[in-house]
Amino acid sequence: MADYIMDNMHKLYLQYKSVSVYSAVAAAARPLAELIAATDSSHRVQSAAEVFRAVADSDCDSTGEWIKKLVLADDNPFSRAAARGERISPKIKAQVQNELLTFKQLSLVKPSEFSGDAPFFPQFGFGGFAVTYDGLLQAYANNGCGVLSGGDSFVYRDGAFKAAAARSERLSDLKGYIEEKYEIEKNTKSFVDGLPAFHTLLYGERGMGKSATVRAVAGEFSGRLKLIEIADISELQELVKKIRGLKQRFIIFADAVDVDAWQANRAAIDRVLDDAPDNYLVYCTIDRARDGERRDALSYSQSELALFDRFGLVVTYLSPDSDGFVDILKQILRSRAIKWRDEYGSVAELAARKKGGRSPRAAKQIADLIECTYAQKRCD
Repeated sequence: MADYIMDNMHKLYLQYKSVSVYSAVAAAARPLAELIAATDSSHRVQSAAEVFRAVADSDCDSTGEWIKKLVLADDNPFSRAAARGERISPKIKAQVQNELLTFKQLSLVKPSEFSGDAPFFPQFGFGGFAVTYDGLLQAYANNGCGVLSGGDSFVYRDGAFKAAAARSERLSDLKGYIEEKYEIEKNTKSFVDGLPAFHTLLYGERGMGKSATVRAVAGEFSGRLKLIEIADISELQELVKKIRGLKQRFIIFADAVDVDAWQANRAAIDRVLDDAPDNYLVYCTIDRARDGERRDALSYSQSELALFDRFGLVVTYLSPDSDGFVDILKQILRSRAIKWRDEYGSVAELAARKKGGRSPRAAKQIADLIECTYAQKRCD
């Protein structure tokens, strides 16, 4: 390798060693840095192989795309400040600009500069690091940083965020409960539009579609808010501290909360609900024990009433009557292009009795059975 190339590579390696704000990105890019610093063929081949594998594992086509992905997801003092819209000090700005230049230069390193005549040398893709300082500021403000930058759906457990699979179900996929869905969608739209909105409680028997409604509504506003499902309600206050001040908007979703667990953490939870949020709302579902009959919306226990007072919006999901249950089943079958038959109504009512009540979940299970039977008859 020519002396001037060696000198440039040495200078680039020293630049790499000076990376401090994006130290985690530098650590991940270590094989690329070791490639340019390697002095023997064995070390070069090994480093190139690690670079090739890292690029492939990140589902990218080049080192530039790989490093860009790491930078956009990094959690550091600069990315956190940018995600909150805070002032960036001149020293931090200058350091970040230098590090971005270093990453760009690293991404332009070609495997051919080190492979010599070795046909087996890993030929990784290079280039593609199109990242600017101003672009980063905007990206962090829009998407957040760290784990929260990686999508719109997360789980919070044991003090940490974890990306969750994106949900494809939409409100149109959920049958029945038109007014209930409208109330929740309207409240959520007000929230993402920056208008007054309320912490919301969804209450009713199991299987009524409360949880599915929250997830579907969040999906309707994908790109404008993020859904965080909290596994333990006792961690609510700590979660809020971590997202407070971020430019993004969040729905914190506590599903199937136990009333006793709520009461045990009431003081901390009340502080969260009494706060005037600008970037988060709490959506909570509570299941009522099924008794086999349709319940009066006003027949709540005193502990439940005390809990309802903490929410600005309470949406009650009542068990449908026989006609409503059949109508939900008809809608599900129609969406699957299955023609309605009168005997399905009798099948539905019998199945509902066996399951202990009528619900959209029960209707879906019956529809699955009908569809399976229908498919078998078509094959015979």
